[in-house]
Amino acid sequence: MKRTWLLALLLVSGLSAASHPELNDEELRFISANSEFTLLHEMGHLLISELKLPVLGREEDAADQLGFMGLFLLYERQRDADFYAKLVDVADYWRLEWQRPKQPGEEVPAWDSHGLDEQRFYNIACLAYGSDPKQLEWIIEATGLPEERAFYCPEEYQQAHHAVTWLIRHFRKPQDQPVRHRIQVIYEAPSDSVENGAQMLASIKATGELEAVAAKASHDFDLPRDVTLRMTSCGSPDAWYNAISGELTLCYERLSYFRELARQLPALRRQQLERP
Repeated sequence: MKRTWLLALLLVSGLSAASHPELNDEELRFISANSEFTLLHEMGHLLISELKLPVLGREEDAADQLGFMGLFLLYERQRDADFYAKLVDVADYWRLEWQRPKQPGEEVPAWDSHGLDEQRFYNIACLAYGSDPKQLEWIIEATGLPEERAFYCPEEYQQAHHAVTWLIRHFRKPQDQPVRHRIQVIYEAPSDSVENGAQMLASIKATGELEAVAAKASHDFDLPRDVTLRMTSCGSPDAWYNAISGELTLCYERLSYFRELARQLPALRRQQLERP
């Protein structure tokens, strides 16, 4: 799987150091990492639903693991210090979500199908550390991952790795088998409330990367029906897969929200360094 597979959302956002000099490299990496993870997470839901994958536990947890492991497939051999920093960026998104003041109704209730933001932070941090504990011991300090959890993280990572390897072995269709059903990409114009919305839309169409994502998924897996990947305005920073309609929705507002949270990174990481 090549690096262009699922690189799309960084390009979708129209973000670059040249076009947004107010964003530093760390902030751009945060936006890139979480854009990629969002797409991979929702693609996880799509594959679970369309391929009828077996899921033990909550589907949201499985989609998080598929999204995380998808980053390893996305970057293949290009795993360097920047790659592992991206994994921490994904964990830090959930830390920022967990620690920010919530409006009434924003808190994830205990009965919800999603894990609590704090739990998702520690789950991602654990998988990141467990992927290479000899080289990534610094992640324990960077995230505050308790040693009681860290001890089991290599085993947790191996479980996730085994599951994804099993998925690919059993569900990737033969390369010579024709494509029966495809993922169609649909763009809707962003609403006026989306910052730099016209630039975002222009960047999407200019790159053609979402089409590349859709074509790759359609080629690798024998989907039982045509499905849709839609970029649209949602009124909130969201993304989801609708199993009834067969539509994966990515919201322009979510990209804008990643940019907003990226501005909070310096303060978050200063706090981590100052932690006793």
